[in-house]
Amino acid sequence: MASNKSWSKQFAGLFVAMAVVLTVGLGTHALAIDDRAPEQIVEETSAKVLNTINEDNDQLREDPTLINQLINDTVIPIIDLNSMGKLILGKYWKKASEDQRASFIAEFKDMLIRTYAKSLVDYGHAKVNVLPTREKQEGKYYTVQSELSVGSGKAPLQVAYIFRKNKQMEWKVFDLAVDGLSLVKNFRTSFSQEIRETSLDALIARLASTNQSGATDEVAE
Repeated sequence: MASNKSWSKQFAGLFVAMAVVLTVGLGTHALAIDDRAPEQIVEETSAKVLNTINEDNDQLREDPTLINQLINDTVIPIIDLNSMGKLILGKYWKKASEDQRASFIAEFKDMLIRTYAKSLVDYGHAKVNVLPTREKQEGKYYTVQSELSVGSGKAPLQVAYIFRKNKQMEWKVFDLAVDGLSLVKNFRTSFSQEIRETSLDALIARLASTNQSGATDEVAE
């Protein structure tokens, strides 16, 4: 891929920020329509997931499938993966068949889960601060600005969560940016180059192969 190591470190922080802040507890929101405002999602759930990481840290470290399942069950439902996939593939999405689209979304989702699951357990003591901003909503889009403090003397990550309402009128994340770097734009650049050099089917096959092998170097290449 075209991504560099500097971006890899920031992107790892970005996905961890997403996992930490946007994890939704398995409860009333798991089955009912989530009518909370974006800030409410961020503020109410950050403490819950951080407490879970701290309380179950040893168990999560010993059994990687637990953290994978945690992300799959709680983080993934708050993301609009179809919109994210459409933006990432761009013109290739329009040309893709329904089977290709579905396969790409499935493998991309598994890649995100697999690549960053292990990083999440190291952020139990992180602190999330939602920042007050004047221009939060623009049309159907809503941006929540926040800081993720990871400690160890490191500067807080500036994380922006871009929400958009789906057909059920729920706010869903369709892009994130850390220190100004967009998840969607990063993958659009690297995946577009890979598709140009090979094909969309080849990209999907590579993601499927690395997902099955358990490799974790997609973003670091």
